[in-house]
Amino acid sequence: MCAQPMMTDTAHRPELARKAIHGHTCSAGAPFARVTIGSNSYEIADAISEDRLLAFRATGHHAWTALDRQVSDGWIKIAADILLTDPDVLYEFLQTHAIRTALSGNDPCEMDFDTLGTIWSARVFNSGSAEIRFPGEAWKRADLGTKVASERRTRAILTLLAVEVNARCRFEPHITDWAHRIAMGVSVQPVF
Repeated sequence: MCAQPMMTDTAHRPELARKAIHGHTCSAGAPFARVTIGSNSYEIADAISEDRLLAFRATGHHAWTALDRQVSDGWIKIAADILLTDPDVLYEFLQTHAIRTALSGNDPCEMDFDTLGTIWSARVFNSGSAEIRFPGEAWKRADLGTKVASERRTRAILTLLAVEVNARCRFEPHITDWAHRIAMGVSVQPVF
């Protein structure tokens, strides 16, 4: 179950049928381009595959990750896919888009959030545990331990990520749209 678009800037759609290699470790040839997105830099090479696809790696790292893109798809789409393969993409998205709308009057531990039209609630307890739920669903609990961030909003987001298996799907197509907006600032340089 994926959330329906609720904003006017949702022109991009997540790819429906990604190739199996997309987002997985692969072998690649020599880098031919360096892509910079914000403060992060990535090397781009041809993946060693029969489909003439691309691969990327963070500058200075050794492992390549396959993309089901070709240069002809354009650098903005390539950069957006690089962002979307980052395991922290959902956390970063929620840090910038989860707006706390209210503290519950009935429960001082409870907070309500609106993330681009997706409503959810969290209860954060002093014990290190917390719960989240979406409207009409039961509370889901996680014990984040005592070393987790003390800031309640961050703990709510971490709880959502810990207990919600389909968290990314709940916030699509907004995550993909966000990645495309960030990717508009991509800088590409050849590597010789």
